[in-house]
Amino acid sequence: MNWHEQLLEENYALERVIGCGGAGVVCAARHLRLGLRVALKFLRPDKPRDPEAVSRLVREGQIMARIHSPHVARMLDIGRLPDGEPFLVMEYLEGCDLAALLEARGPLASAEAVAYVRQAAAGLAAAHAHGIIHRDLKPSNLFLTLAPNGSPLVKIVDFGTAEPSGSVDAAALEFPGKALDMGSPPFVAPEQLRAERPADAKSDIWALGAALFTLLVGRSPFERRYLSETYLAILSGRIPDLSALRPDIERPLAAIVERCLAKEPERRFGSAAELCAALTPFAARARRAGAARAVRARPGRVSRSMTRFEPAAESSVR
Repeated sequence: MNWHEQLLEENYALERVIGCGGAGVVCAARHLRLGLRVALKFLRPDKPRDPEAVSRLVREGQIMARIHSPHVARMLDIGRLPDGEPFLVMEYLEGCDLAALLEARGPLASAEAVAYVRQAAAGLAAAHAHGIIHRDLKPSNLFLTLAPNGSPLVKIVDFGTAEPSGSVDAAALEFPGKALDMGSPPFVAPEQLRAERPADAKSDIWALGAALFTLLVGRSPFERRYLSETYLAILSGRIPDLSALRPDIERPLAAIVERCLAKEPERRFGSAAELCAALTPFAARARRAGAARAVRARPGRVSRSMTRFEPAAESSVR
């Protein structure tokens, strides 16, 4: 029985594949009874099945369901195929991720980049308040869509490698009990590479600072040609001078990015909420200037030719 036949029994009709990662595939679908468009995440059909992969998928749904923030993609349900395999039902996002936006337009204006990352910091603060560490923050996991009022809205997506902190009952989240994949190399904090301590809120703050640097400059702060060189730069390399790379960026903003990227976790912001507050004055300029823009995606892919986020007929998310 193929996915279409299986999902008809579960009240969903698949429309198209909208994303594929290392372990999962995301499809746009429509609820047959409600007429609601949703995003369904399955385990990849070309990967071998094992209990840990199934547990990770269920745990991702449980984690996302705990976080209530306009800046985190909403989890709607965990369904089951007739063979018992789980799938996630999420809100459908129309728009593009910030990596695609960067590819289409190049480095963003500072006020625009800050406005987006500030929203991500707000979502991250909500996750941390529930004891959830994302562990894989990067531009491609920050999705830009439209709020109901037509304003740009950033949501954190893909909690596939997220972990509960020590304050959360891991067993309640079907936590497999061992460390998951570390994340994307250019956005992995130094302490994670050293394996000297578990990833925590400060690790996510480092990654978000690296994401902001990337949106401003067009490349991640420590990315090198070879993976070993990237790791060495993260561990011991100097933080690039953002003001030298972008002379139009004010020194106070550059100092915020540098603080996020400090090698020692205790030198970073104390919390995502503190980072959000520090970015607020710079993000406010984007609102006043009307500078926030995004790429609106055509069905199934990002439209590379568009550079402005146009109001959509349906304000929904992937």
